[in-house]
Amino acid sequence: MEYPQRKALVHFFGWISIASALAVLAAPNFLTLLSQAVDDAFGTVLPAIPFAALLTILFLLRWKDIAEVLSKEGGIGTEVPTKLLGLGIVVSLIFARGYTGLSVYSSAVAVVLVFYGSALVLNPLTRRITFPYAMIYAVGVAAPAVLQWAFGEPLAALSSALSQNFLSVGGIPLIWHGTQFQLISKTGDIVSATVTPGCSSIVSVTTFVGLLALMHIDLKKDLSSTIKVAAAGVVALTLLNAARITVLVWVGYIDGAPALWDVHNWVGYALFLGFYLVTLAIYPRMGRPSGLRSQSFSGTTSQSTTVQ
Repeated sequence: MEYPQRKALVHFFGWISIASALAVLAAPNFLTLLSQAVDDAFGTVLPAIPFAALLTILFLLRWKDIAEVLSKEGGIGTEVPTKLLGLGIVVSLIFARGYTGLSVYSSAVAVVLVFYGSALVLNPLTRRITFPYAMIYAVGVAAPAVLQWAFGEPLAALSSALSQNFLSVGGIPLIWHGTQFQLISKTGDIVSATVTPGCSSIVSVTTFVGLLALMHIDLKKDLSSTIKVAAAGVVALTLLNAARITVLVWVGYIDGAPALWDVHNWVGYALFLGFYLVTLAIYPRMGRPSGLRSQSFSGTTSQSTTVQ
C-alpha cells in the first residue's frame, strides 16, 4: 500500500475510534433509548438504520476524495480556528449530555455532531466533505419528531380517509370513527386499532427526503430534478402508507388481530424498499446541472391498540 493511502487510512480509523469514544461520553444512553423506542413502537426508529447504512455507503463512495484530503493533513498548528470550533462542539455536547439524553432523537443528533466536531479537530481539511453529511443526517434523525408533533394528527387523518376509500372498494365490513377502526374478522376476532401520528408516513417521507438530499450531493443532479422527485415521492409515500394500512386491515379481516400485527412488523419496510428501488432506477438518469452536462459532452463523466 502506498504511503499516502496508508496515512489516510490511519487518519480515518483514528477519527472513527476517537469519535466513537467521545460519542459515548456525549450520549451515554443513546443505545438504551434506541432499544426502548424500538420496543415501544416498532417501526418508529428503525428507518434510521437504512438511512445510516446508505449514508455510510455514500460516504465511502467518496473515499478517493477523502483519502486525498486526509493524506494532506498538516500538523497540530494548522487550521487552528477550525480545530477550536470542532473542540467547542464536542465539549459543549459532552457538558449538555443531560439535555441531549432526554430523547432518542436528541441523542442521535448529539452523536452525529460529535463525529462532525471530532473530524474538525482531527482532520479539519475534510470539513467541506463532512459538513453536508453531518447536517443532513442531524436534520434527518430529528425531523420526524418535530414533524410528527406538528403534522402527525392531520396526516394520520388523511391516511385514515384514504384507507377508508380503498377499503370501501373491497367491501370489508368495518366501522371508522375518525382515525379508529373496528371490525369482526372471519376468525371471529374483534379487531380494533387507531391510526396514530406515528403511522402517518412522516418517518418514510423524512427518510426518503434525507436519502434524496444525499444522492443530490453525490450524483450532482440539478436542483429542479431533485425537487420534482421529492414532490412526487412525498405524494407517492402518502398513498403507499394508506395502502399499507389497507393491507393491514385486510389481513386482520381474513386472519384476525395476531396476523395483522405479524404483517405490521415488516410490510412498511417492504413497501418503502420497493419505492426506493424504483427511485434509484429513475433518479440517476435525470438531469445534471448545465456545467456538468457540458463537461460530459467534452468527454468528462461524473459519478385502543395503536397502529404505528
